[in-house]
Amino acid sequence: MADPREIRNRRLTNEYNELMQINGPIIQIEPLGNEPYERYKITFNIRTIISPAPSYRNKTVCILIIPPRYPKEEPTITAETSPYPWHINWFSSGRWCFGGWNQEESLVSFIHRCARTLQFDPEITNPGSVANRTALPFWDTHKHNRQIIPSDIQVLPTLDVSGRITIIPRVKPKIVIKSTQADKPKINIINRNNDFQ
Repeated sequence: MADPREIRNRRLTNEYNELMQINGPIIQIEPLGNEPYERYKITFNIRTIISPAPSYRNKTVCILIIPPRYPKEEPTITAETSPYPWHINWFSSGRWCFGGWNQEESLVSFIHRCARTLQFDPEITNPGSVANRTALPFWDTHKHNRQIIPSDIQVLPTLDVSGRITIIPRVKPKIVIKSTQADKPKINIINRNNDFQ
């Protein structure tokens, strides 16, 4: 049986490699401490709302902490830059309220969700789980005002899915996923008699 610590360390190493793929001008990721990294300084160069005026800020620095029982226990992201985001899914203490955690979720996906709340993306905002009740009237007033929400519409960096993944089940059809220059991979479903794309 594999050592749980070894499995965790392998996952942390893989997570680090994925995080470095999205590291860039929009989301800057700096590992802290020693490998395998359990803490990261993340600078989101995203225009976010920080007060009901509304007031804006173009950069928010956060700390991502990966707990000892990860992935069974969820990571946390807390803003170091104050004033903290004026968002219903951010606690007044500066900690991001991420909603649910699934241990299969990658850190890249987790950080993307966080970044989208900083962008005030209405698709990911959860008014059913309010962390900051004082921000709720602001959200309710402006959630349909596209001059205010979203506050940032930059396209977030994605993982470079290079190569080709082929899934061949014991029964037909065969599924082939090819990377392309487009935003989404091309998926071909191939039947032995016909090709579908």
